[in-house]
Amino acid sequence: MKELKIILAVLIIFSSACVFTSCSEDDEVIIKATLELEQGDVSVPYTEGSFTIGVAANGEYNVTVDETGTDWLSYEIVDGGDSLKVSFVQNDSTLVRTSRLIIINDDVMRFLNVDQEGFPTTSITTVDLNYTVTTGGGYTILSVPDEDCDQIPIGSTVVFECGDAGSISFLDATYTEYAGGIPVNGMFSFVWTQEIANITAGSGITTGILRDGFEVTGAYAMFSKTSLEYTITEGGGYTIFSVTAEECEKIPVGATLNFSCPSDNGSISLLDATYAEYAGGSPVNGKFSFGWTNAIAATTAESGITTGVIRDGFDVSSLFFIDMNTELEYSINEGGGYTIFSVSLEECAKIPIGATVVLECPSDAGTISLLDATYTEYAGGSPVNGEFSFVWTKEIAAITATSGITTGILRDGFDVSSMRCHN
Repeated sequence: MKELKIILAVLIIFSSACVFTSCSEDDEVIIKATLELEQGDVSVPYTEGSFTIGVAANGEYNVTVDETGTDWLSYEIVDGGDSLKVSFVQNDSTLVRTSRLIIINDDVMRFLNVDQEGFPTTSITTVDLNYTVTTGGGYTILSVPDEDCDQIPIGSTVVFECGDAGSISFLDATYTEYAGGIPVNGMFSFVWTQEIANITAGSGITTGILRDGFEVTGAYAMFSKTSLEYTITEGGGYTIFSVTAEECEKIPVGATLNFSCPSDNGSISLLDATYAEYAGGSPVNGKFSFGWTNAIAATTAESGITTGVIRDGFDVSSLFFIDMNTELEYSINEGGGYTIFSVSLEECAKIPIGATVVLECPSDAGTISLLDATYTEYAGGSPVNGEFSFVWTKEIAAITATSGITTGILRDGFDVSSMRCHN
């Protein structure tokens, strides 16, 4: 009997061991992947910027930008994977654009849809300019009175309608040319800069030399003007000019910021967080202006213009920016072993001398060379941060005056997604 009890005990222990072994082999624990986004749809302004959303995932996840957004969206996984930072570049088209980011954790997929507003459609203001043409001393002279020149905001495009013959030279008091060239498609146009405003202040355009049959049939300035809010306060012995980040965000890179001043007294210094000046000067004929660059946009992105130090009676009666942003058509063709970029004469005629021509590129790959009829390069280089740009000079306007851009050689993957010019 005792032996039977021992045998039964052994059998029970053996059976229990088998049961427990079976459980550990058959009941393997499987952890299911999880992935949730704080939000799935985001709308952003047309200007450059970024946003951050929360991500809840129980493992490492992968992010891919849809092919429709690779030229304007990028991302960074931050906070140890708990957040996703999405950056976007400025939309220079007036059309809304849409793309998405695809986020995957194992077999779980989520989409982050991003809509970006189009560049604001602003009305173009045209101001007719009075002018006279006189002949004397063997010259034909074009002049525009001071009161008309005073109506031209800095950054505007000045246009003279004319035939296709001859040339024009605008000379200062020392007979140095400050603007000039030949007609393109029946027009001659140039950007009205701070320097030209200074030259013509008080006297207007006095010496525009017309040569070889150049004939003017009309003159006007055109511009797109957007007003901005600002404040002027006193504190700590200083007079401080400031503009909020929200107002600064409205200013596109490449625009000209204009201060209208009741007098030419004093000066202004715009200072960054280290108190280094990034823009400043004194008014001339009641105007002070400067170009809104990428660097200035970055400096003011977080807090706007916070420290504009006003000295010696400088005052502001209005603040606005001038932006002439013109989209341009182009073509890319393959031939003779080359990839050729070209722009018609009609499109080139839209570009005023002094404007910046910008090619938006999907990447920073490759190079472009714009060649004249002798195959000499007059502009070229590689993209930086998805852009290649150059200034439309008097010489380039002359090279392209009869046939446009005919031979732009694209090499090593250089590609173009859009083209525009801006003052």
